[in-house]
Amino acid sequence: MTKDEAARTTGAAGQDSPAPTPPRDERPRPQYGEYAPEGWTWQPPVDPKAVPDAAADAEATGPSAASAVAPATAAEVGQPTARAVPKDRLWTIALLVFGVFGAIYNILAILQLPATALESAKLSSSMLGIDGPTSFTPGPAVPTILATGVVLQILLWIGALVWSRARLRAGRLSWWIPVVAGVVALIVVTIIGMLVFASDPDFLASLSTTSV
Repeated sequence: MTKDEAARTTGAAGQDSPAPTPPRDERPRPQYGEYAPEGWTWQPPVDPKAVPDAAADAEATGPSAASAVAPATAAEVGQPTARAVPKDRLWTIALLVFGVFGAIYNILAILQLPATALESAKLSSSMLGIDGPTSFTPGPAVPTILATGVVLQILLWIGALVWSRARLRAGRLSWWIPVVAGVVALIVVTIIGMLVFASDPDFLASLSTTSV
């Protein structure tokens, strides 16, 4: 047999031999489309109607959470409670009214200092059992000193009124403001009295001698 005849015989045999059978796919046939690629997971579709509900829930829970945090924040800052504000308002108004009478009394006491300086010195000396000064002559600066004391008394009360009103509107404690203003007013009266006494060197010297 020649080579050509052998090639024809082999080719014919190859054509007549059956093709190899592919492996059978044991997987169940999907109902829709092909199989998903590896790593893919199915997720349910998002319902558009659920989005507004979630936003509504967030709005509903937002104010409640804020209201729950608000009292704690106010307590940490130290702001007065709702019950403390009316009491503070009453005390502040009462102290301011009392401060009006106190300011008037201090102003009258300041204006009477030149006339009462000698009498006050004699009364103090008699209580101590010593001889006091016999005369007092106000110096030329006494009217200015008295006017300054009167103006300071008025400004202290007006300042206490304005500051207390501002703090009351802000809901903050303000009862202590008239108290502080009253203490400062008494200090001013004491300083004005010392300046009036010092305007007469002889009177001041006699006070120093009697005190020793």
